Amino acid sequence: MSFTELAELILQDAKVLDKYIQENNLPQPALGVNGPARTPFTSKEALSARADLLANTHKLHHLTQGPAAPWLGTLNADHVPIRGEASFDQVALKAGLALRDFKMVVRYAMSNFIFCEPRPGFIAHTASSKLLTENKLIRSLMSMGVNEIFPGIVKEIEALERYSGSEEPTESAWAIANDARSPLFAELAHHHPSRAENMAFAMESLATMFSDVIIVEAYDWASMGAATIVDVGGGKGFVSRQLAKHFPQLSFVVQDLEETADAGREQLPAELKDRITFMTHDFFTEQPVKGADAYFLRAIFHDWPDKYCIQILHNLIPALKNGAKIIMQDPFTSDPLTMHPWQDRECRSSNLRMKLFFNACDRETTEWQELIEKADPGFKLKGIKPRDREPGNEWGPKMALVEIIWDG
Repeated sequence: MSFTELAELILQDAKVLDKYIQENNLPQPALGVNGPARTPFTSKEALSARADLLANTHKLHHLTQGPAAPWLGTLNADHVPIRGEASFDQVALKAGLALRDFKMVVRYAMSNFIFCEPRPGFIAHTASSKLLTENKLIRSLMSMGVNEIFPGIVKEIEALERYSGSEEPTESAWAIANDARSPLFAELAHHHPSRAENMAFAMESLATMFSDVIIVEAYDWASMGAATIVDVGGGKGFVSRQLAKHFPQLSFVVQDLEETADAGREQLPAELKDRITFMTHDFFTEQPVKGADAYFLRAIFHDWPDKYCIQILHNLIPALKNGAKIIMQDPFTSDPLTMHPWQDRECRSSNLRMKLFFNACDRETTEWQELIEKADPGFKLKGIKPRDREPGNEWGPKMALVEIIWDG
């Protein structure tokens, strides 16, 4: 069924409900404070139209988002053949579940278009469930939801009550759920290496999925001439590689922890080795590269509360020459009522995940201004430049380019 055909069915049912409201002198449903608590549809026709409207808007929502949106919880999609079908008994046995429990769970999943029941007692794939079998990134994101996000959600209220206003990553909802004594990435690396590997893969994969224009067009890199840029916390060098390909006059020093820096050095294409070098460095220690033209930090600050972001900035100061640039590209939360409602919802969802994981946030304009003012009077904010999402990138973060000039 096409979008238009489905929308026409929705429109037909909406007209039935509007007619019922008018004929029965009922208040119009509304989102505002004076909206009615409920609309008492009682006729058979109106109740049927309401049920169809809910079902079809749910279906339209799913189709518009695409099959990757409703990532599955803990069911293993591998137990279901890609082509054809399998009996509930067979799949329940492979999954190690009692048949009744299996049916309860899987039939709820089917209500969200994950798997289908082509005939009674048999299960087959849909587009969404098939992705879990064939797409490693989707499986990784699913695992991240199950292992990291969902347990943290359960503890969010407790974290807010116990540690309201905390700037400690070890007092986040995720930390409570995992009885963690270290921030998330360190805790996973030391105590849950398979989860750390899964999360690293998901984050790296997502970073490489989006168009390089998010980086390349974010700043006037060409105006810097033959400059050296230090990519602080730059991982395996994905961003520096993109910039080096587009701006041959630029050179880069990519800094990260030892294992990550070593991996980036090994993966670096031969044609870029004369312009990109890797260095082991922890940005919570003093910056060792002195006098560079610019220091670039991408998607770093939204992982850390303000007090730690200030520490990261302080650690740059001994290396900064007058006029040096500190360029940050970070997920950004727009001011209220300035974005499309759906994208606004996704941005604020991302913001809550940063709170859940790290007691951090995707900062708003005023929060960036306050952070830089607190850090040091020598940091002069030149500008905050938000970038709208590219078409089709409703899931990715809205990024902002924040530029500081050192005038110490």
